[in-house]
Amino acid sequence: MQGPLPRLASAGRRRPAITAACLLAAAGAVALATVALPAAAQTTRAAAAQVTRPPAAQTAGMNVPIKHVIEIMIENHTFDNLFGSFPGADGIPANASFLNPNAYFDSEPNVQPVQATANEGDVYGGINNSTVAEQMAMDYQPGKGYQMDHYTVFPQDGMSAITEFGPQFDPNEQYLAANYELADHNFQPVIAPTQPNVMTALNGTDHGWVYNNLEPGTTPPWNSIFDELTAHGRTWKIYYALPTSILSGTIWDQIIPSADTQDLTTGSQFFTDLSDGTLPDFSFVRPGVGYSTEPPEDIGEGDAWIGQLVNAVAQSQYWDSTAIFITYDEGGGFWDHVPPPVSAGYGTRTPMIIVSPYARQGVFHQQTTNVSILSFMQRLWGLPPLTKLNAKQNDLMDAFNFKQAPAAPPSLPVAPADTIGFHGSGGILTDIGTPGAGSSLTIDLYAETGGLTLDSTVNGTVNLTVTPPAGVPVPSSIPTSVTLTGGLGSFTVKFPTAGFYRIKASGPDGSVGWVTVDVGVNDNTAP
Repeated sequence: MQGPLPRLASAGRRRPAITAACLLAAAGAVALATVALPAAAQTTRAAAAQVTRPPAAQTAGMNVPIKHVIEIMIENHTFDNLFGSFPGADGIPANASFLNPNAYFDSEPNVQPVQATANEGDVYGGINNSTVAEQMAMDYQPGKGYQMDHYTVFPQDGMSAITEFGPQFDPNEQYLAANYELADHNFQPVIAPTQPNVMTALNGTDHGWVYNNLEPGTTPPWNSIFDELTAHGRTWKIYYALPTSILSGTIWDQIIPSADTQDLTTGSQFFTDLSDGTLPDFSFVRPGVGYSTEPPEDIGEGDAWIGQLVNAVAQSQYWDSTAIFITYDEGGGFWDHVPPPVSAGYGTRTPMIIVSPYARQGVFHQQTTNVSILSFMQRLWGLPPLTKLNAKQNDLMDAFNFKQAPAAPPSLPVAPADTIGFHGSGGILTDIGTPGAGSSLTIDLYAETGGLTLDSTVNGTVNLTVTPPAGVPVPSSIPTSVTLTGGLGSFTVKFPTAGFYRIKASGPDGSVGWVTVDVGVNDNTAP
């Protein structure tokens, strides 16, 4: 591969574009040995052997209409960070308090979680979610477990780690959680950044790999859910909303059967398969650049993409026979108040939304991880667990009532035919970057399909609405509208004052998009 490549839905610091060498390099530069994992967590991480017990009992005697499972995995938010005020859920306690990040040599009053204001659709993108940083923030105390109280004192986190987002930022996810089901004790399966958690969700193990590089080197065979489904005559596809050439030579090649590389495909293919009636038994869907919700990408942009995906399923022939799981790979270094069980080796809670005609409406309080989705499919189709971790998972069957009257398809608040993507000068695979106060920034607008590719048929006016920091006027250099031609538009802006600036784009045929421009901010910049 030549030239700049996007950062592939991974954790840690974000830059406008990165080189191929950086793409395959480890994201965490701190040695794991500097913080000791609890012994139980080390034992759990080491348990990666194939489990040979008989297959879990199939749903014999049950009239189970679920024939298709879809997992849409986005990124880097904890449960409290997005659903801390959700009715009936185990949300943010009223007395939550943290050490003041400004207290170095002199004491300062403690701080409380802060609510993001309308100008901030996500935070500064420097929260450290490496294994070492997470261990420090979770604050393990022998005999007491995780205290979950050091999120503001790790140098790269500060107030960003305890900034919470209200329901106005992700209306689709809030709607789906309220009308179907929200799991409020879903933990990330390992204390690590993106790639180990994604691999664990698909393989039941991370093989002890705790870093974020896309190519971990020599490991034991992964023996993924894709291998298992293939061996048992089940179909699957990975729908990644990126050019598949970018994934060549990465970990994704290692976790799929060598004869099935065509099933690692694009986001656009998901919509094609829905309309053509060729949706596989298991669909694993991942976002493209600007839509992952990982800081500093705007939550609203990823939420609109989820709306497109779920709406497409709801309007297809598959609604009545499908279970959709909307998951987050890991917590991204954000605070969550519920300590994971030390003996399990889990990290913080992450949201899981269960969407199906047979989901029990309400909050699902049982303990789960994203590995539970493997257990659900294995129970559904009579397959054995892949690992010891997989074998001990809640299989999510209690989240469904297959005897209830099927719930109606959703009517999502934001489900446009196209979104408006905000990108840097490197193209659709480039983020906008983080300018300093007083510097100029050129933003390219793209009309993007649900597969997150350019829709060149879109022409017309895009209206821009800017929400600046409190007390700061809208920069005079931001136009009120931009014209799209062949799906493309562009404008250049200068932000004279530091802070978060949220821009909403409203374009032709209901197209919509959001971006938060982080101007001269850091880990302690208030909303």
